[in-house]
Amino acid sequence: MDEADELFGIAEVSVRIGLAPDTLRYFEREGVVPSPRRDAAGRRQYTPADVELIRMLVHLRETGMPLADIAQFTGADGKATDPVVFRLDLLTAHRRRVEGRREELDRALEVISRKIADYSDRIMNAPSFLDRPDCSIAFSVQGEGPLLFLVGAPVGRVGFAALALELAGRFRVVTHDPRGIGESRTVEGMAAPTPEVLAEDLAALVDRFTGGPAQFVGTSGGAVTLLELARQHPDLIGRAVLHEPPLVSLLNDADLTDRAAQAFAVAETDPQRAAQEFFDFSGAGHHTSADQVPPPHMALPELPTPELDKNRYFLGQMAGPTVFYVPDIEATRRVSVALCAGALSHHQMARRSTEALADQLGLPLFDTPGNHVGASTEPAEFARAVSALLEI
Repeated sequence: MDEADELFGIAEVSVRIGLAPDTLRYFEREGVVPSPRRDAAGRRQYTPADVELIRMLVHLRETGMPLADIAQFTGADGKATDPVVFRLDLLTAHRRRVEGRREELDRALEVISRKIADYSDRIMNAPSFLDRPDCSIAFSVQGEGPLLFLVGAPVGRVGFAALALELAGRFRVVTHDPRGIGESRTVEGMAAPTPEVLAEDLAALVDRFTGGPAQFVGTSGGAVTLLELARQHPDLIGRAVLHEPPLVSLLNDADLTDRAAQAFAVAETDPQRAAQEFFDFSGAGHHTSADQVPPPHMALPELPTPELDKNRYFLGQMAGPTVFYVPDIEATRRVSVALCAGALSHHQMARRSTEALADQLGLPLFDTPGNHVGASTEPAEFARAVSALLEI
């Protein structure tokens, strides 16, 4: 018998798809799926095409498509005059809804992950402090093995907690709160958190542990800090993995440059607006594969007061010097670095700038899991990826 002629009873379909027979009968009664043919005894007989259609129904239902839309998709309501075009339109609209929900869930997951990491850190790993002339840098250490510094800006100890835990089985992992972030202590007159100043802080922290080279993973602004560390203190870098340094300076994009400058200019007086504009022009909150571009706008919820205060500092003082930083390409060539970007960060500002940096350095660009915040949202997968890059 040809495979296309093969027929299945309701019990077989139930096993293949994972739906109870009663559920299959319910979908049929409700007009969600077309009624299958029946044999002489009145038993349902499903073709392979029927099975695949029902399997698709399950995926659509799991992702929240209303039953009425599913009935239209399957053709059970018999109303579509051009089923192929109609199904394409339905799926396109549903994909937009699913992507919107995924963005919302990812933002919620990031907040939940930060809180879990925060509470775990408070219980298990109270910070130590490194005194600097104008501040004290909070840092934590866990694990055994070669020294590995996780570097972010503005991401600090809490944002890296889950990734540090994943890496602690192979490395002695050091995380820290950059000046003005987290539990780092500031004093009046503290120097602004430019890449040059943050790199000096990092060099002092490295010197706290070793006078020799160490390994680093820097993400976002932390990758920019490492580019400046390569200029100031190349002897400290044994190997550095740079994940999505968001360097507008490398893109030769006047419109993007203007939008960034405008966002940073209003951060002190209107941090909600600054955060929205930063979110829109960076695209960093989205998941975009190679054939997708981030939407031009997606409204952020109203930020609570603590988040507004953080954005006054990050967008008002740290982000501008970071994204407009111009790396020393020759200095970077003299140290061992690997460049990587999120597999779901395509056409976003930070990945575009990392591609430009890779071109200038003549280095390959490696994909890592997730998008711009993959280090915190997918820590296990991200840890495996950067561990491999540290060994190349």
